[in-house]
Amino acid sequence: MTDIDELFERIDGGGDMDRLRLDIADAIVDGLEAAEESFSYWEKAHFAQAIAALAWNINLGDRDARSWLRLCLVNFELAQVPPEGRSEDYAHRDTQVDALTFAELMADVRRLGGRV
Repeated sequence: MTDIDELFERIDGGGDMDRLRLDIADAIVDGLEAAEESFSYWEKAHFAQAIAALAWNINLGDRDARSWLRLCLVNFELAQVPPEGRSEDYAHRDTQVDALTFAELMADVRRLGGRV
């Protein structure tokens, strides 16, 4: 699995941003696969936000935009917080987030270039 800190460093590294986007999408696929057996509201909310932020970055039209990538990685990192480190009641639970499925999120990140 790709190290999140290394992905954060690459945001400002001046490298190939398209490759970075694909590597982030692949890392999200890996993270989703690792969380599949214990897929809870917490994971749904943070993986969905990470995928949405990555999509915003890709669709922004500015190849060098970085703010959405940062937000993507923050949520990707939060999705991986172990249960004992979470505050499950930090916000109101939304039925639309509850309705998200592992398969839907996996399909969305794959549409953004994540490894099949």
